[in-house]
Amino acid sequence: FRVGAGGGGAPLRVTRRRRTMGQGLSFDLTQDELEDLQRGCSSKFSQTEIQILYKRFLKLDNQKRGFISGEELLAIPEFSLNPLAQRLVSVFENVNFKDFLQILSAFSPKATKEEKLRFMFNFHDVDGDGYISRLDLEHVVRQRVGASLDESEMDRLLTRVLEESGSKQERLNFETFCACFLEEGDFSLDVDIPSDDEL
Repeated sequence: FRVGAGGGGAPLRVTRRRRTMGQGLSFDLTQDELEDLQRGCSSKFSQTEIQILYKRFLKLDNQKRGFISGEELLAIPEFSLNPLAQRLVSVFENVNFKDFLQILSAFSPKATKEEKLRFMFNFHDVDGDGYISRLDLEHVVRQRVGASLDESEMDRLLTRVLEESGSKQERLNFETFCACFLEEGDFSLDVDIPSDDEL
C-alpha cells in the first residue's frame, strides 16, 4: 500500500507491523517518513500527533486509495452537519496524507496568525483567483444561512461586508482581508487531535 507524497519527493510507504499482545495489525510511518511529514507541515505537529492523524486518515480512507473522497468526508457526522460541508469537502477531498497534514497545519496552535488567515482567505476564495469576490462571499454565505436571506437581504449584507472591509472594489485581496482581523482574538482556528485511545 503506497500513499503519494504530493508536491514532489518519494512516495510514502506504509509498513505493516504486528502489535504485541494480540492487538492485530497497525499501519505505522517510518522515522524518515515522520521527519519528512514534520518538515512538510513546518513542524506544526509533533511526530506523535502526525502518527495519530495518520491513523485517523487511514480510518477515513475506507477504499484504501491513499486519499479521502467527498463521500468519505460526508460520512463523518460532525462534518456532514456543518452548513459549510460542501465547501469543506472541496478543500479536503482527494488530497493525500501529506497535503491533508499541510492543510490541517493552519489549525495548529503553532500556526501563525498569517497562516491561519491564509487558510481562511483561500477557503472564501471559492474560484481560486486570488481574490474574494462578491460572488465568492455569496457562495459561502448561502451555504451558511441557506434560504433564510432573500436576494435583497443578501445584497445588503454583502455590500456591508465589502464596505466595512475598506475595499474600494467589489473584491478583497489577501492584504485587505487581513486588515479585517487587526485585533488579536478576532478568530481562532483549532483542531482537536484525538488521543491514540480514541481511535
